[in-house]
Amino acid sequence: MKVLSFIILAFIINVFFICSGSAQPASHVSVADNQFAFELYSRLASDKGNLFFSPYSLSSALGMTYEGARGQTAQQIRDVLHMDADDALRRSEVSISMQKINATGKAYEFSVANALWAQQTYPFKQDYLSLIRNTYFAEARNLDFVSDPGSSRVTINDWVSTKTKDRINDLLPAGSITSGTRLILTDAVYFKGQWRLPFKKENTKTDIFWLDTSRSVQTSMMNLEGESFHYAENDQAQLLKLFYRGNEISMLIILPRSKDLQDLEKVLTLDMLKQWQSGVYWQAVNVSLPKYKFDSSYKMKDVLIAMGMKLAFDQNGANFSGMANLKPDEHLYIDDVFHKAWIDTNEQGTEAAAATGVTMAVAGSIMVATQPKIFRADHPFIFVIQDDQTGHILFMGRVSDPREK
Repeated sequence: MKVLSFIILAFIINVFFICSGSAQPASHVSVADNQFAFELYSRLASDKGNLFFSPYSLSSALGMTYEGARGQTAQQIRDVLHMDADDALRRSEVSISMQKINATGKAYEFSVANALWAQQTYPFKQDYLSLIRNTYFAEARNLDFVSDPGSSRVTINDWVSTKTKDRINDLLPAGSITSGTRLILTDAVYFKGQWRLPFKKENTKTDIFWLDTSRSVQTSMMNLEGESFHYAENDQAQLLKLFYRGNEISMLIILPRSKDLQDLEKVLTLDMLKQWQSGVYWQAVNVSLPKYKFDSSYKMKDVLIAMGMKLAFDQNGANFSGMANLKPDEHLYIDDVFHKAWIDTNEQGTEAAAATGVTMAVAGSIMVATQPKIFRADHPFIFVIQDDQTGHILFMGRVSDPREK
């Protein structure tokens, strides 16, 4: 018998860019999450078009899943996510990070909400449920997946939509919850920040954006001249860091010298980016950046298996015995991993949201230059939105065509 249970989570991860003097040292969790982010990006980059995802959403969802995994299944998840072997340290850092992220009184909107949806009467282990509540601050709710899977799906999707202000809808597709569903862990993340230095609408002009070395399109290009930014350059790329109000969250744009982004994607690693970051300095920059608004949707099963997380998806070999008191002839395994993300970047700032669904199936039963630099993002580029205080990347993506929705 095959199906199901979901684990929805939203987003965040780190790039500890050496720019702000107020940034805190990176935690073990953020370092691990960053490594996973770049490895995942390299896997997704082969697909054409715009790319946008939340590595933290996936890390969080799979982290909650890991808490119930045992044996080689747990080891493979830990290896792919680069988790620290010290569970106590990792859980402490996850908890502290979430509390910092959800702190009130910020100059931007940023929220992370978790919930644990359990099949009523199913024998989940109380220590597992308590661990998820205490570490990930997930509220526990019971649903009747067995008798009313359709209404359960609506309830959970409505919760996700509410927490993301209607930016992530229908995360769980029709048929994803059935009478075989036993557990759904949900996390929804929402961000809205205004630029510290906003672009003036009257300076936005229709201009050329190169899709590659030979094809171009017309798009709305924002312009800002003469302001100082964190900036770096080398033979391969220009780096520009745009802060949101409050100076705690920023967008880092990695603009290749070549109009063919694939040349950079083939060689870019987290270690390389950290090395580039060591040369960042305050610099007057004339910035041209396209407006963009699009969403992305992924099935991550094949990608995660290719990265080394094979046993977790094996209905005969997966070991999630830490979640429930299973019968001798039954066990849980991951059926698939769904991910959705949405972003809107314009003159005022950025609004973004993301969510992840992991379906669990039951089987068996400082220097300033005098002349401004020119940063003209008129061809494909990579970007990350990061929390400089916790060292987590909140979102990561690629703009290949700003016209795409």
